Amino acid sequence: MITWAGLPEGAESEQLLLPLLAAGGVDVQMVDWRNASVNFSKFDLVVLRSCWDYHLRAREFADWLHRTERVVQVLNDVDTVLWNSNKFYLRELEEKGIQIAPTGFVSGDKRVRADIPVQIESWDKVVVKPAVSASAYQTRIFERGKVPPADELAEQLGGTDFLLQQFVPEIQTHGEISFVYIDSAYSHAVCKRPARGDFRVQQEHGGTAELLDPPDSLLHQAHVMADLVPEVSTSLYCRLDAVEKDGTLILMELELIEPELFLGLAEGAAERFAAAILRSLR
Repeated sequence: MITWAGLPEGAESEQLLLPLLAAGGVDVQMVDWRNASVNFSKFDLVVLRSCWDYHLRAREFADWLHRTERVVQVLNDVDTVLWNSNKFYLRELEEKGIQIAPTGFVSGDKRVRADIPVQIESWDKVVVKPAVSASAYQTRIFERGKVPPADELAEQLGGTDFLLQQFVPEIQTHGEISFVYIDSAYSHAVCKRPARGDFRVQQEHGGTAELLDPPDSLLHQAHVMADLVPEVSTSLYCRLDAVEKDGTLILMELELIEPELFLGLAEGAAERFAAAILRSLR
């Protein structure tokens, strides 16, 4: 299983998997994806898990994925991972009929090509985030009328693609729901809440997570979203992050690279994930 140098033994979820996989006769190693001394051809399967620095080295990570897939199967599939690595995929999902937060997509090259909704001036708050990022990296929030020009934002973000999104206040009042799918089947859900006064739900920013039994209406909506994305049905794992607004789910992100799956919060989740890995090996 793949991790990063800052977490050599993997996250808690990976630690839960190790004895389960060992009981199934699988010898598991946690490997830093940037460890040049590792011969990946000796493995039967590579599972991406806590490679949580990939967004800081996007080109290097993509090159490593291509090299690795030539010698061993990688899950999730490399094409899926690369597609999911740029949040512009949200535009494709919106075209499929999935509701996302109103979003402007800006290609942050020297010409700064922008597709920004005209109603942005009416938004109370605007969230700016790089298109390639994780854990709310370089994510900022601006009050109405205080958003810098697109070319200035592009310069601040180093010329990378970025998104301008209408802030969904229900993140602070209701929290964000993560629906976890294992081997395309629904496993469990978690509600993540930001720290008081913040808008980021990630643990490193003070956010918390607790197991959630979502109502059937929201679960049905999540399943409809998942069914509209072929990459979900072909992936070992997926985390669908959404916010409820007036009874409707708004998709925030579809995580198919290295999401925290909160296996320790849901009874049987680690067993389900281990069983899915064993099936992939067979």
